[in-house]
Amino acid sequence: MAEEYGDQPASKTNDEMDDLTRKLKAWVIDDMPKVVKWREEARTSFGFYAGGEKQWDEKDINKLREKNRPVMTFNRTAPLVNAVVGSEINNRREVQYIPREEGDALADEVLTAAGEWFRDQTSAEDEESDAFEDTVITGMGWTDTRLDFECEPDGAPVVERMDNLKMGWDANATKPNLKDAQRLWYVCEKPYHEVQDMFPKVDRALLNASWAKTLMEDPGKPHDQDRADLYEGDQQEFVGDWRRKMCTLVEIRWFEKVPYYRGPALDQFGLPTQEPKEYSEQQIKLLRKTYPDFPAVRQYKKIVKRAFIGKQVLAEPDQPLVPPGMFGWECITGYRDKIDGQFYGIVRAVIDPQRWSNKFFSQVMYLLNSQSKGGLLAEKNAFEDPRQAEESWAKSDSITWLKDGALGGQNQKVKEKPTAQFPTGFFALFNESKEAISQVTGLSPEFLGTREVDQAGVLEYQRKQSSLNLLASLFNALRRYRKRQGQTMLYLIQNYLSDGRLIRIVGEGKARYVPLAKKEKADAQYDIIVDDAPTSPNEKERTWGVLLQLMPFVKQFMTPETTLEVLEYSPLPASLVQKWKDKAEKAAQEAAQNPPPPSPEEIKAQTMQAKGQLDMQAKQMDMAADEKNAQMDTAGKMLDLFIKGKEAEIDLALGTQKAQIDAGRLAIQERQNEIRAQNANSRRGSSAD
Repeated sequence: MAEEYGDQPASKTNDEMDDLTRKLKAWVIDDMPKVVKWREEARTSFGFYAGGEKQWDEKDINKLREKNRPVMTFNRTAPLVNAVVGSEINNRREVQYIPREEGDALADEVLTAAGEWFRDQTSAEDEESDAFEDTVITGMGWTDTRLDFECEPDGAPVVERMDNLKMGWDANATKPNLKDAQRLWYVCEKPYHEVQDMFPKVDRALLNASWAKTLMEDPGKPHDQDRADLYEGDQQEFVGDWRRKMCTLVEIRWFEKVPYYRGPALDQFGLPTQEPKEYSEQQIKLLRKTYPDFPAVRQYKKIVKRAFIGKQVLAEPDQPLVPPGMFGWECITGYRDKIDGQFYGIVRAVIDPQRWSNKFFSQVMYLLNSQSKGGLLAEKNAFEDPRQAEESWAKSDSITWLKDGALGGQNQKVKEKPTAQFPTGFFALFNESKEAISQVTGLSPEFLGTREVDQAGVLEYQRKQSSLNLLASLFNALRRYRKRQGQTMLYLIQNYLSDGRLIRIVGEGKARYVPLAKKEKADAQYDIIVDDAPTSPNEKERTWGVLLQLMPFVKQFMTPETTLEVLEYSPLPASLVQKWKDKAEKAAQEAAQNPPPPSPEEIKAQTMQAKGQLDMQAKQMDMAADEKNAQMDTAGKMLDLFIKGKEAEIDLALGTQKAQIDAGRLAIQERQNEIRAQNANSRRGSSAD
């Protein structure tokens, strides 16, 4: 931590640092009365969980000891707390990161595995169980999620439980897990040499925040810089070896609104694009010198500031490595007292019944010790041998010897002592005090596993579930915490741990190592999914119980597809159901690609079906052939008629042509005969001449 704070330059002026000191101290002073009141009740609750004389009021113990009466304590508070914490330990959940993008909503394998690696490196589950135990006992449990650069130069993940008796918070915060808190602070004591190493340039006289320690002891005292002499504490703190002294240090974190501008990003040519980008005021001034009309909207965002306070602010405030809008310190809250605005756990209701039970036990022991237990009252001359009477009559108790005649008669020399008589109704109240502890918390003996009766398993399960229903708000706060803490882990993984280090991914029965590197979309948004807490799936439990009763009647209608649908209503974790669905889908794809060989019955059925299909096809082919033949016969007959008609037409045409030819030949022959006749007449005429 010396690298973080020791050498920071002070850019603020002295007046600004004084103003900051007054402001931060005023916040702590305003919050301290409420915090101190809660711490007093929390210490009492821790004492009742620890048991012993811490469950007794100091005045009652002194009175009992003055009278030599026993101080009996039977701690029934611790089993209640341990049962609730054990339920959380046996039902731990994991965080999954699902990217907000189009397509199937599948968890990011690398980031989810990185979150598991982050938690494994720090034993986060154990630390969170300790913080949850604080919540169950006192109503508030705290963890710190950060990177430790002292153990590892690249940053070692750390998730650790914080002492809730040292934490302070915004007194105006009322929402679960202090979601609406505007500041948180932590008061601790460190050796002076450690604080000096953190702030080597600060005068050691300014390191000790004695004002905060005095405030915790008496928050009603005045606390301001002008009257510092009233509460600065013992000035002998530096006598001797000051490095061995303990130094009170206050670390405070708070939100500040910072202005920024949101406008389009510029490409490599300096032209605006569609992608939005954040700009500081200086960047906007420079851009508007080149682009006077550069579009940018002024907005505000919350950032976390951190400072350390001794007698004053010891260094320039910085920003811890946390996502925007978060402190890095996460609180798990229990039940809320709406009148006082305080959070409390289940021990608060147990305090009076536990004290009542302890007092009854002590009273029983006192009555048993102070009253007679079957001894004798006897006169000294009642026995011939008093020693023999003591040995034979009362083995463990002595005889009380009386004066002669003290028993009131000559014949009555011996009388039995009266047995102890408890007041009427004493044991009824005694039993009521024991049972009241379970009644005020609502945690049944079945939930604790201490009921020794034979009863149906369904009835015992329902009573356990009823106890879990009463604890629903505690588990709901734990689930809300895991979402917020998962957001902090995601921020640290994406921005500071994505340097190529190897992480282990377990899946499909084997593990593999992949490098953790930044993705192209560094600003991708993720949904943080936490598996259901043990008290949330009440409706699933009831639905599942009904389905189990109906299963013998509907199993004949069940198919692999309907079985997977039924699993949606089971109380099984969503991740397990999703794995089964993925495997079923994968098996279906493999079966489609490589179908299994058919069984003999299927082969026989397929053969009979194929044979029937072949017979049907043969009959259809025969019918089609007969129909085709009939069509061909009809077509042949029509063709014959057509041919005969054509032949008749041809014969007629040929006859006509032949008659015409014959007529032509006759005409030619007649013409030739006429020509011959004319020629003959011409020759005869010439001869006549």
